[in-house]
Amino acid sequence: MRSSQRPHLLHLILTLWFSTVLCTASLAGDIALLSIGPRIGFSGKTPLLGKEQKYFFHMTDVAAIFKLPWSWPLGVNSWSLETRLIASAGLLQAASDSGLIMTVVPDLALSGWEGLVTFDAGAGAGFFSNYKFGAQDFGGPVQIVATMGVRVNPFSHAYAGFRVQHFSDAGLYGSSSLGVDMYIAELGYRF
Repeated sequence: MRSSQRPHLLHLILTLWFSTVLCTASLAGDIALLSIGPRIGFSGKTPLLGKEQKYFFHMTDVAAIFKLPWSWPLGVNSWSLETRLIASAGLLQAASDSGLIMTVVPDLALSGWEGLVTFDAGAGAGFFSNYKFGAQDFGGPVQIVATMGVRVNPFSHAYAGFRVQHFSDAGLYGSSSLGVDMYIAELGYRF
């Protein structure tokens, strides 16, 4: 059963890669690094999405947010809708196991009050160097990442935020795999 799922996974990876290249290569001059900073995350036993977790997960990583070329002002107020890309790398731990985790997530961000607050949501891909933590198996090294968050920018070069992030294979590796919801606190430097 797992071998029949691999062409679908390869198709998903190639589609995400092609979409990213197509959307950013022609307008590469308009891409800018918005912020960078550390994040700390944890999971609960009862997730927002999926089944009950077998373990409590802990995550530490560094995330960079890039502004993509597309944005739209909304009305005469200081609200705008922007496209962004969140890239992160760090460590995921549970059940005395740990592994490298890297994510790339295209994102839509709604910013208001002249950048004081931002709400965002997106979906992308994640890579896990270890996808088995004790008895909990994510199914494979490539996962789908869904995220939503809120950020406040109280000072010109600082931000703080809270994010919910879900890792799952969406059944690509079979029905026995289990994803995880992470609750993430983030802070860092804004350019």
